[in-house]
Amino acid sequence: MMQMTRRHIITLIYFLPTLLFAQSQDKLTANQIIDSSIAFCGGEARISKINTVQTTYLVTQPDQSRCIVDDKFKTGEKYVQCILSKTNTPQTTFFNGEKISRIDGNSVIQITDISSKEEVKLKTYGQIPYAYKKLKYALTRLPDHKFENADCFVVTARAPNGYTTKNFFDKKNYRLIMVMYPSGNRSIMMDYIFKDGVLFDSKVGNGFADSDDIQILTLLGVHLNEEIANIWFNCPYSDKVYVPEYIKIGQFTSTNGDPTTFTRNKISMVYTNSKGDVDLRRFLAWVSSDTFGLVDEQAIKSNDKSSKQQILIRVISWDEHGYVCQWITDNNTDTQDYKLIK
Repeated sequence: MMQMTRRHIITLIYFLPTLLFAQSQDKLTANQIIDSSIAFCGGEARISKINTVQTTYLVTQPDQSRCIVDDKFKTGEKYVQCILSKTNTPQTTFFNGEKISRIDGNSVIQITDISSKEEVKLKTYGQIPYAYKKLKYALTRLPDHKFENADCFVVTARAPNGYTTKNFFDKKNYRLIMVMYPSGNRSIMMDYIFKDGVLFDSKVGNGFADSDDIQILTLLGVHLNEEIANIWFNCPYSDKVYVPEYIKIGQFTSTNGDPTTFTRNKISMVYTNSKGDVDLRRFLAWVSSDTFGLVDEQAIKSNDKSSKQQILIRVISWDEHGYVCQWITDNNTDTQDYKLIK
C-alpha cells in the first residue's frame, strides 16, 4: 500500500503541468506558473533533497576563446564559482553565507551592491523557479509573449530588496527558457538534462545589454549531494592575492577524488605510491601569485613543448590545514582538495 501511495504522489507531481494546462491558461496566476515550472523541473519534494551541487561548464566566448567554469554550492547557504582559462584572466567568486568576495586576476574585490548580492543568492539553488519560491520573491504575471519558436508566459520576480527579474516560461511544459536581469543582461536556457530526476540546464546562452554577442555555456558534468569542504566558500584574501610558503612547498595528500600523495618544492612535484616509491615527477613554474603550470618529466626529456602536455593549476582557497584547487588541460578539467602532511 505504501509503495502504491508513493507512485500515486509521483504521478501527480509529474502530471501537474498537464493538469494545469487543461485549465484556462489565461486564468493561471504567477504562483501557479512557478509551481508548474518547479513540477517540470522534478518537483519540490525531489529538489528539496538536494543539499549540494557541483557543475562544470565549458564557456565559449563571443571571440571563440574558451574557459572552464566550476560552480559549487550548498543549497540556500553558500556558493563559489571558479573560472580558469589558459588565455583569459581567472576569476573566483566566494559567498560564505555572509559576504561576497571576488578575485579577478590579482585584484580582491568585496561585493556590496544589491544586484550582485541577489544574483549570488539565486545561484545557491540549482533551479531558478524553486529559488524564487524559497527566497520569497513576489511574483506578478505580465501579458504573454510569443517568440518565433516559443509561446511564453511572462512573470516578474521581485526580491524583498527590490531586485527584479523578468522570466519567460514555455507554455508547452512550463520550462523557464529565458531570464532578463535588471542590468539588461539575459540568459537563454537552450537545452537541459535530468539528473536523478531533477532538471539542470545543459546549454545556456548569455546575452549582454546593448550587444548582440552571445556567450555559450555547455554542461560537462553535474554532481549531487557530494560533500563540499567549507574551505571552498571562504576567501583567504583580504587585500592581496598570495599563496603562503607552506602551501607552495610541502607534502600533501588528496582528500577527495583519486588518492594522490606528492611533495612539492620550488621546481617540481614528486608523486609517490602507498609504499613511498616515486610514481611520477612533474616540473612546475609559478605563472602568477596563485597559479602554476606543470609538465611531465618525460615531456621535458623528449622536448615536447606542446600545449597538450601542460597542466594549469590555480589555488582557489587555503588555510592552515591545506588547500583546494582547480586544474585544466587541453582536454580535461577537475577540482581537487589537498591536506598538508605535517
